Amino acid sequence: MLIPSIDLVRGQAVQLQQGRELEFVADEDPRVLARRFGRVGEVAVIDLDAARGTGDNLALIEELCALAPCRVGGGIRDVERGKRLLQAGARRLIIGTRVDPDFLEEFPPVRLLAAVDARDDHVVDRGWERQVDESPVDRARRLEPFVGGFLYTLVEREGLQAGIDIARVQALASAVGKPVTAAGGIHTTDEIRVLDRMGVDAQVGMALYRGTLGLGDGLAAVVRFVEDGDGAVTVVQDASDGRVLMVARSTRASLIATVESGEVVVHPAYRDSRGARDEAVHGLRLVRVEVDCDRRALLLLVEPSGPVCDRGTASCFGDRPFSLAQLEQVIAEHTSASGQESYTARLLGDAVTRRAKVLDEANQLVGADAYPAIRSEAADLLYHVLVELVAGGVPLEAVVKELGSRRRRPPS
Repeated sequence: MLIPSIDLVRGQAVQLQQGRELEFVADEDPRVLARRFGRVGEVAVIDLDAARGTGDNLALIEELCALAPCRVGGGIRDVERGKRLLQAGARRLIIGTRVDPDFLEEFPPVRLLAAVDARDDHVVDRGWERQVDESPVDRARRLEPFVGGFLYTLVEREGLQAGIDIARVQALASAVGKPVTAAGGIHTTDEIRVLDRMGVDAQVGMALYRGTLGLGDGLAAVVRFVEDGDGAVTVVQDASDGRVLMVARSTRASLIATVESGEVVVHPAYRDSRGARDEAVHGLRLVRVEVDCDRRALLLLVEPSGPVCDRGTASCFGDRPFSLAQLEQVIAEHTSASGQESYTARLLGDAVTRRAKVLDEANQLVGADAYPAIRSEAADLLYHVLVELVAGGVPLEAVVKELGSRRRRPPS
């Protein structure tokens, strides 16, 4: 899979050549890049200032983790920083310099990637400035029991768009039993496809910033589209509550258009539609595309702004059931409704009453002793907690991420 990269220096997205010279500073704000890059899955965010000990972009990285699924590296040398990043929603931590087992064991292995950074086949760390007397394969084998995978960077190729050394990547990937992400000079769809068929993800920076490689092209490179023209089976799902909205198909062209525009474009789902044109589905903003394990089906996570089905319903499977995400949205609408005298609006404007109600409802739930009462009091408490979250500007999704950061075992 394609893993776009955002390297940070003084709050800006940059690209280095060979890990040393500043080659490129992006015009776009890192937040804008994170939203766009997040359409194809995880984004690698590297704090070069923290890695080199010349600064810190922690607050910005926390913002980026709320905007896209991020794997974060650079300067993670103490447990507090690592846990703070996981609490902010980081999917994985990339650990380079501090790879001693005592430190790694402070985190769930599934949430860790060990950085294997090599310059001319010698491991380097501390912002790629210090050479270590260890080969990439030896480092990977030593760290494998403590991590969930590896980021293998060929530093001397970084930023040059000269292509990655496939043989070196293959040697390391074959030496370990956990997933590998490769970085350093990747700039073509052929490289991404070859790496993916090896089971290796491709981390790309310069080629995306320079326009040598399109974001949609990079994702489409790994998909095995059906050769008869119907395209890959595509499930469109509401990102907030998981409800399936429709099933369609994606051609290479429609997938690229979806990723590049951020608006869903699909091909009619049925076999008698052969020869039909790709169609935009209005009112669906793309959040992220996920590709299944054998690369033959797609999941489009979207934010709908209205009915999806031609029959006027919220989905092609009928109207969606009520969810906490919908309740959160209803509560949030009361913050901007001028002159509204609803109970929710009054609570949002009165912190003392709002917090007293949370405590009151919690006490009533604890005192409930039968199914109907427990159900009712729990509903009251959840409502008042959501009002408190909306008032405090804390999304429900952020609370879910906080809970996820506490898991020490991968999902079954």
